[in-house]
Amino acid sequence: MKVVAYVRGNDSRTNERVRHFGEALGAEFRVREDPVDCDLAIQAGFQISPAMKSAMDSGTPIIILENPVWHYGDKPATYTFGYNGLNGLAFVPESKFRPARPKPTLQPWREPFSGQITVFGQVEHDKALRGADIEAWVARVQAVIPEAVFRQHPIMVGQNDPPLGPFEDVLANTSLAITYTSTVGAEAVIAGIPTISCHEGSLAYAVSSHGLGDAPITPSRSEWIHELSWRHWSTDETLDTNYILSGYEEARSRAERGEYDNMSNGRDQ
Repeated sequence: MKVVAYVRGNDSRTNERVRHFGEALGAEFRVREDPVDCDLAIQAGFQISPAMKSAMDSGTPIIILENPVWHYGDKPATYTFGYNGLNGLAFVPESKFRPARPKPTLQPWREPFSGQITVFGQVEHDKALRGADIEAWVARVQAVIPEAVFRQHPIMVGQNDPPLGPFEDVLANTSLAITYTSTVGAEAVIAGIPTISCHEGSLAYAVSSHGLGDAPITPSRSEWIHELSWRHWSTDETLDTNYILSGYEEARSRAERGEYDNMSNGRDQ
């Protein structure tokens, strides 16, 4: 099997993730702008580069490496992986019967209306939104739950805006979190905060309510975080290539049918 791992042409730290993952799979390394035919294409970041366009045009499975939910002091050194998409809309192999991996300790569930209701924003036009208008979404949420407090994404805070308070303080005060696809949803679930995730691209979608009219739900989080731990890898550990490649055939079947997550902001890819 020919595996190609595509790096950025600049000195990006995401290249460390690609090299760690690609070396474990015996990949050939190329820059994103120089695609070649292959059986599996790897890239850090959910963007249609020439490499990803070439792979999708030919029905080749892809693996996207992205930012983690948790890390161990150096965020760029930890990443998640998924076939043919991003986060909740990526395919990952079954991990139920695999051994435990490092992961945060799940905190007890909070009473959902015992504290602040927080709506978490995201970066406008981010590919994780898959074409959604995040400002319009926030407005709809606040129209339904006017008492909810909006937490802007740090990148979206302007020079003339008041500074954001510490994220840790927001989590400490929140008893109900509302997100679209942000990884904050998964962080909130780990912290024991009942969460509403409004799009299945969220990593918290499986253990959260899915709409503003639904009461928060609390299924077992232990299986969820076990699976999430098998998505998380650090550049200082040995990748379990048998686990990664156990999903290849299914990912290839999906790719051949054109079943890729939409990374074109909702437009045709």
